[in-house]
Amino acid sequence: MIILSKRRITKKEETERKYFFDIVFEWEDILAKSLKLEIESRSEFEYSFDEKCRFLYNKMQLSFFGLFRLFDFRRKNGAFMFDMAVKRQNGIYNTSRYIPCTIDYFHDDNEYPLFVNAYKNNQCVLISSREVYEYLLEKKCPIKLYHFPLSLPDYYVKMNELYEKKYDLVLFARQNPVLMQFVDEYEKRHSDFKLIRRRYVKEHFEYYDSKSGEIVSLGDTREEYWNLVKQSKVALYTTPSMDGTRPYSKTHGWNQVTPHFLEEIAGQCHIIARYPDNADTRWYEMDKICTHVETYDEFERLMDEYRRTEIDIQKYDEYLKKHVTSKRAELLKEIMKENNLHCE
Repeated sequence: MIILSKRRITKKEETERKYFFDIVFEWEDILAKSLKLEIESRSEFEYSFDEKCRFLYNKMQLSFFGLFRLFDFRRKNGAFMFDMAVKRQNGIYNTSRYIPCTIDYFHDDNEYPLFVNAYKNNQCVLISSREVYEYLLEKKCPIKLYHFPLSLPDYYVKMNELYEKKYDLVLFARQNPVLMQFVDEYEKRHSDFKLIRRRYVKEHFEYYDSKSGEIVSLGDTREEYWNLVKQSKVALYTTPSMDGTRPYSKTHGWNQVTPHFLEEIAGQCHIIARYPDNADTRWYEMDKICTHVETYDEFERLMDEYRRTEIDIQKYDEYLKKHVTSKRAELLKEIMKENNLHCE
């Protein structure tokens, strides 16, 4: 078996999203090392071929499986792959040789048949979201499914010493509108609040001091992003659909926990959050790390406390031990053995 990766694809629509793919490539590296698997990168031609064949197969009902052997001949023992966007159409990887792990399932209920059609021939499908996994089981999905939760690469977890915190709060990623109202109000009331905001300028993220306007970092690389996480005393977290953080038309109400939550813990940040009670947030035991904040008064009380106190480093360390990628490698090994796929 191999791991099939998108790491060498340079098409514009993929390179624009490279920042979001970096952690996927880190997962692949750890899984490959742990299970002694080779990583094979899809070529530009194979990537384009899959896109075109999905259109032809679904619009014109043409058979392309003979042509697919151009790529398939080296993968007779199977291939594991991450699907960053869950497919809505049949394609060249919908065969028993491919074991996809789906990320970002944002189908609405009417699109469920599209998911089944796109993955029905895979030997099994790994589902990263516990919320989605339980939904598919309730639908009596005919595909063999496994829950394969997202993780944090092991080397980000360094709890032997506390990081030096330079800022009270750095605003990472897409922000929850309710929490942002709280942040704005808190900044008005606390003149000593060290806040770093983010804006998108000319294809770059600029992180800047909210008072002086000084740019403190460009979020162009994962290393720059990670350094900022480590310098923030507090971090905000929300799930995708909470309070319209992302438009309903994009998420259809799904609220899976993302690796950003684990990164904030590894960065030794206190976390102030808004999230629903669902299968995903329960599985990740979010309530053990942070509570769901309802009001500004709660937010202010927590922010005041977190700005002057250290995290419980032992609690964070114990929590992350369950969610590092090497633990997922053990789970993948069990799945591969159960499906008679070679690993090690």
